[in-house]
Amino acid sequence: MPVIKSYNLMYKGMMVKVKIDKEAIQLSEKSHSKSTERYYDYDWEKFQNYCLIKYKSDPLDADDVDSAYAMTINYITALRTDPKFIELKGKSEKKRPKKTRNPYSSTPYRAATIRRIVASIIYKYRINGFAFDKAHPEHLTLSKALKSISIADKAVEIGQAKGLLKKDIKLIIDQLDKDNNKENNDKTIIRDKALILVGFYSFCRRSEILGIKKEHITFKEKNAFIKIPYSKTDQTGEGRYVNIPKKNDKYCAYKALKKWLEISQASNERFIFNKINKSKRVENDTVRSSDLSYVSLTAANFTLMLKQRAKNAGFSEEVCKKISGHSLRIGAITEARMNNVPIHEIQKQSGHKTPKMIDQYTQISDIEEANAADKI
Repeated sequence: MPVIKSYNLMYKGMMVKVKIDKEAIQLSEKSHSKSTERYYDYDWEKFQNYCLIKYKSDPLDADDVDSAYAMTINYITALRTDPKFIELKGKSEKKRPKKTRNPYSSTPYRAATIRRIVASIIYKYRINGFAFDKAHPEHLTLSKALKSISIADKAVEIGQAKGLLKKDIKLIIDQLDKDNNKENNDKTIIRDKALILVGFYSFCRRSEILGIKKEHITFKEKNAFIKIPYSKTDQTGEGRYVNIPKKNDKYCAYKALKKWLEISQASNERFIFNKINKSKRVENDTVRSSDLSYVSLTAANFTLMLKQRAKNAGFSEEVCKKISGHSLRIGAITEARMNNVPIHEIQKQSGHKTPKMIDQYTQISDIEEANAADKI
């Protein structure tokens, strides 16, 4: 067998400086799920906006990694304290159709969101040759800043998400049905009913719900299975299936989903929860666009819809402020724990790798065996 030798990059006393190939960078960028890549791009875009306003410079024009760290630390501080930069929340410079202003975008970013933003920034810096690592002196400063924000969030419970329990879901669906009778099968109401019920009974994250395509859904006689190909804790795309049980009441996610698919006439490769224009047309195959973000609901659309539907159902303004895109998932898991559903069954439906986050929702013990979705 041939002898394989390894070589040092020092030759005749000279150090060789090697840069990462463009193709290798592009390959590394594809290591994340599409939804993660999209959020990373949006986070970086907002950071660019900040640097252009604050320093009249692009963040990649930083002289060295020290300056890049300083830009990052100053940015996350501004997101918590400076109203001018808090207004960047939810905004994008990309040319998109005009959106309704988010009335809840004036609050500071939560610690979890800021950690994601920092991860996005560090990732973009690293693939562009900036040596962000734990050994750098400023990394400790960054870590302390993030820890301080987390402590502040925990102390004052800024905007803690409200979990929508089954009784809350019933109130919202009852109001939707009343509105639908007045509007005579309004497509937006039918879509929102399906979206809320599927979101609740699937135990899914907001990004997972908005990523559902028709080809992911299989209807059986007594239930439907939805394949979740990617998630926050499943970047490699192993996938999981969630169960949507068929129920004999008007709060049935199975029937609501089936009705929406019939009305929307979504094709297999398109996201099923799409925008509806002023002409009451569902923007799916009728829209000629390669960018599906024009067509599918965004995370902000989803949250605003949920807040508005709750407000219409009589929820107070204070409660509506605490409703987030996570409220359906939190509520469903809490309801399941209250009904003595075993944690392992909740994890199978929700996609949690460990029970740690589930335990944070509620501290109920004495769990008995049951099916997570069928029990609530």
